[in-house]
Amino acid sequence: MEKHVYRFRSTSALLGEFQELEKQEIYFASPQELNDPLEGLKDIFWQGDAIIWTNLVRHYLLCLMQAVLIAIEHGPNHQFADHDISVLLTEEGLAPSSRSVFQGICTKFFENEEVAQLPALLAARISPVRRNELLSLFWFVHFHALKVTCMVINPREPICLIDEFLRTKKDAPFRFQQSFAAQNALDQKYGNRGDLAEQMSTEATSLMMQAILIREYQGSSQHHGSAWNTISSAFPEVYIDQLERLLYSDWYAACFVAKPTHAAMWGNYGDGHRGVCLKFRTLLNATVGGDSLMLQKVVGAKGNQDAVSPVYEDVPCELHEVQYRDQYLEIDFFRSMGRLTRRQLAFWFRDSKGVISPTGRDLIEESEAWRRQYWSNLDRAITTKLSDWQHESEYRITLYSMMMDLSDRHTRKLRYRFEDLQGVIFGIKTPAQDKLAVMRIIESKCRKDGRKDFEFHQSYYSRQTGKIETTQLKLLKFDSIGGGSGGGDRRR
Repeated sequence: MEKHVYRFRSTSALLGEFQELEKQEIYFASPQELNDPLEGLKDIFWQGDAIIWTNLVRHYLLCLMQAVLIAIEHGPNHQFADHDISVLLTEEGLAPSSRSVFQGICTKFFENEEVAQLPALLAARISPVRRNELLSLFWFVHFHALKVTCMVINPREPICLIDEFLRTKKDAPFRFQQSFAAQNALDQKYGNRGDLAEQMSTEATSLMMQAILIREYQGSSQHHGSAWNTISSAFPEVYIDQLERLLYSDWYAACFVAKPTHAAMWGNYGDGHRGVCLKFRTLLNATVGGDSLMLQKVVGAKGNQDAVSPVYEDVPCELHEVQYRDQYLEIDFFRSMGRLTRRQLAFWFRDSKGVISPTGRDLIEESEAWRRQYWSNLDRAITTKLSDWQHESEYRITLYSMMMDLSDRHTRKLRYRFEDLQGVIFGIKTPAQDKLAVMRIIESKCRKDGRKDFEFHQSYYSRQTGKIETTQLKLLKFDSIGGGSGGGDRRR
């Protein structure tokens, strides 16, 4: 049985600047461009041995050192951007002078006896550590870390007002051993029911965020400068938000739907019913194991050292059905750091003596079971949305930036075969001039390919069903027989 999927587009995308219809292009949007602000959200948790926990704390110190050096170089009013805090950086990527500073920061940070116990205590946690618990933990150690960082960078005098304040302030006891023992006791008594640690840490982080907002509202931190304000007030959250970049490369999606008759979909994605819905014929391909569209993708490169050009081929691209659930997919952070190179993995999964973390052994060895699970998790994360979106009945094709950089939107336009575009559906309010422009483009393509089976449909409100329905415009056919006096290429 022939199957179809539908893609809503505005006429400005199809006919205007991007000319998607003429070029037969499908644009793959970044998560930030999609309608759901929670696209690709993952329920990340952290659980591992003392080696990996030690290196997570060291990585936090490394990123904090980056931020402090940037504030020193660019001044107190520097506005931090996401790329300023490079979570992909490791100790090996530092210049020798900076590496010496970083090693000094780590040594001095762990001189605190309670802080030195932290990796082992985290490794002994019974239940996984989730985002808010990790965030609250970093908040507990942040000012100790910031003081140590500034003192190692400049031992003689304070770098800024915050540093001056911290140097005169004695660290309060952390009492990690007692708090972790209490949490493990609760875990043993109640298990992971209700996620007690997450509930308590959510309350703790909420209180911290409220305190920060009050301080900023009162303007008490503005004289520090925006750069130092970010470092002192927001750095733990900025850091954790950036950590997800260590798991997977950037991804992009082209979205389709199972039905073209949902009024809200026309309103949201069909330019307020003024757009067009494309009707695609799918194919069942054994290679991908499901319904797919043939799209022209980069499959390699050719050339020499002077010039290299990409090689394109038509490739079956699987249409993943979006799953609507009440919870997002759980992702084990330490076992999902598949984006990293072997040198970067060495920073994360080896201790100072070269001992490999048991947590990362499968990842480092790239076992087949690990590889399958890793990519399966990404596909599931990208195609999971909350149940509130289930009216969309969405399908999507995903694109990963593996062989080439896809940050430029022009690299994320894949060409489809005209034979797979079975028809177009006009919205209730699609202007007549836009319909005519679509028809002229389709006529030219049908004439070129000798097609007579292209379909035009019109959407309308049905009083009988109380829904949006479509009807085929059967008089709109193109005669592809050319030549002859008064003959070919008639619209009838």
